[in-house]
Amino acid sequence: MKILNKLVCTLVVMGVLASCTKNELNITGSTVVDNSSTQVKVFFVSAYRSNPAHQININDVRVSNVLTTATPFPGGGLNTGGGSTADYLAIKPGDNKFSVSVPKKGTNTDSVVLAAGTNTLEGGKKYSLYVTDTAANTSFVLVQDTLARADSGFVKYKFVNLIPDQAAIDLYIGTVKVASNIAYKAVSASFTLPSNNASTSWTIKAAGGTANIGSAYSSATTISNQRVFTIVARGYSKITSSSDPRYPKVSFSFNL
Repeated sequence: MKILNKLVCTLVVMGVLASCTKNELNITGSTVVDNSSTQVKVFFVSAYRSNPAHQININDVRVSNVLTTATPFPGGGLNTGGGSTADYLAIKPGDNKFSVSVPKKGTNTDSVVLAAGTNTLEGGKKYSLYVTDTAANTSFVLVQDTLARADSGFVKYKFVNLIPDQAAIDLYIGTVKVASNIAYKAVSASFTLPSNNASTSWTIKAAGGTANIGSAYSSATTISNQRVFTIVARGYSKITSSSDPRYPKVSFSFNL
């Protein structure tokens, strides 16, 4: 009986230690991506007034449902289409061909291919591939995403300017500038904010300017503890009607 009791105690201790280890991994917020694969999500921000449906192909195979503007696939974000998760597709590392097309009605066969290109993705990493601009100017912007959360009490961000008719943009939360002079298709350095930040209102302005481009976006979810976001400026700065799909907006893609 004593031997049995000792065995039970040992198993209990091992279970507690395993539980603690699991909690520690959650707290660090690290994401492990096996080197035999890479992870990618495609964020479609190409904007037309008629907002037609498009599809994403990887290595000549359709992988998405039909997408309209401001829709990440897979996963989602804030002020976007799509879902509310930080999902990615797992694909093989190395050279991968991506294309975006308008499908033939009622099929998944390409009707018009708007952009196609090969990107080299490294194993063990996460990427977002953004589709920006329209018609013959449709193009891709590849951004490597982080694998680690900020410390507890903070939120981590990067900012991408995907407004084709705005050479450079400043990003603000409240009255505080958090990214400065970000050129079209460029990406800011990572930055953090406290999760109890006084403001949750985000705006974009022309670099060095004072007037907002489009309207502010405000949500307490944008400063959720230890979340990781990529903030995306999208649309066209010259569109003034908020009902137009091309109206400039700020969106948030979930990375972690």
